[in-house]
Amino acid sequence: MLTTFLLLTGCSVIQGLLAGDSKKVVADAESAYKAGDLAGGAAKCDAPLAKTPTDVDLAICASYGHMLMGENAKADGILAAAEPQAKERLGEIKLRRAMLSMKTGDLDKVKEYATASGMPAGKLLAAEADLADGDRDAAKTLLDGIKATPGDIGATATAYLALMDDKNALVGGLSEAQALWALGQRKIAVRSVEDLVKAYADSREDGSDQLLLWAGRAASVGETDIATHLLDAITVPPAGQAWRVQATRAITACAAGDGATCTKILDTIKPVAPADGYLDARATAAMLIAPKDGATAKALLDGYSGDAVARALAESGDSAGAVNVAADPVFKKQLGG
Repeated sequence: MLTTFLLLTGCSVIQGLLAGDSKKVVADAESAYKAGDLAGGAAKCDAPLAKTPTDVDLAICASYGHMLMGENAKADGILAAAEPQAKERLGEIKLRRAMLSMKTGDLDKVKEYATASGMPAGKLLAAEADLADGDRDAAKTLLDGIKATPGDIGATATAYLALMDDKNALVGGLSEAQALWALGQRKIAVRSVEDLVKAYADSREDGSDQLLLWAGRAASVGETDIATHLLDAITVPPAGQAWRVQATRAITACAAGDGATCTKILDTIKPVAPADGYLDARATAAMLIAPKDGATAKALLDGYSGDAVARALAESGDSAGAVNVAADPVFKKQLGG
């Protein structure tokens, strides 16, 4: 539930901890990353790191670049080499290794490193791994220990506990589905969720919100029958979200390869949908239908721009068009490469 991968969103988060040459190296690397030069940014930290492989700041900087390039094993190796001298920052290293393990789907390593971090975010991640394994007792112990943590971590822990403590066992099971989704095991989460979220909707005021949320998730991983069943279970749309229910039906149709129905629904709701939400729905629909019907995907995106549009165009095979409409310089350079 908590987007803990935000902990890996760049070197700027450690600037205040650096001094002297390390600070300049990391600043130069960050500038390269922002300009889209991922290999160049990583190289700026790799070179001095080769002489001092236990330098935590340089290791974090270099591993971030290699992670962005999809070189997760190398990124993890860099962090592992820095552990012996990490001292009071060992928890930070362990948590980053847990995040990398989440990207590769190794939930045993996620739990191992997250637990070893000793940090509230690590305990949350370890609790999610316990829930994914069906060990609610172990998860509850961890969640009880961090529920008072300020901000998103405490709020997420509290939300999990509320599900787990529900008198309806099916509602309690939704905590496991939520954890699976958070850990990237998305198809497994969606395939387990239909009865759980329907039970939740029967007893909670925000039931329609959860039905809509999981319907969108189901469509996004190609589980279109589940998405349709969840949408059909919404008797009254969440306030102000009727357009979104229809947008999710359109996305589901595109995920199933029905471009005509998808396009018709999207065109119908355009006058009533908020501009940003509408663009996101259109780009998501295009992304899902692109592998089956590139022409429809391109038609859905005609006249629109932005990174979401660029991703969908790239998926449809239009690399040049994707570069032209991308906004983020790093993403634009990746597309060009």
